[in-house]
Amino acid sequence: MNVVFAVKQYISKMIEDSGPGMKVLLMDKETTGIVSMVYTQSEILQKEVYLFERIDSQNREIMKHLKAICFLRPTKVLHKLSCHLPRQMQNT
Repeated sequence: MNVVFAVKQYISKMIEDSGPGMKVLLMDKETTGIVSMVYTQSEILQKEVYLFERIDSQNREIMKHLKAICFLRPTKVLHKLSCHLPRQMQNT
């Protein structure tokens, strides 16, 4: 099995399941590298993902017009960070 193809299909499915509209892809340190290895920026822009944001970014603006797709590894640090996310984002 081609691992790059499998990962690309997994990310594609997450994006498709979010439906039409502008999206932000919220990632951690590890998943940022994974996405950059399987997608070019132009490929992911064609899927209506217009913003790429790290979960540990300190300068995050609230953008209610974007759908958030979270691609995160389950770690204790991320669990603590997720407690500080807006409630609207946690329920998606």
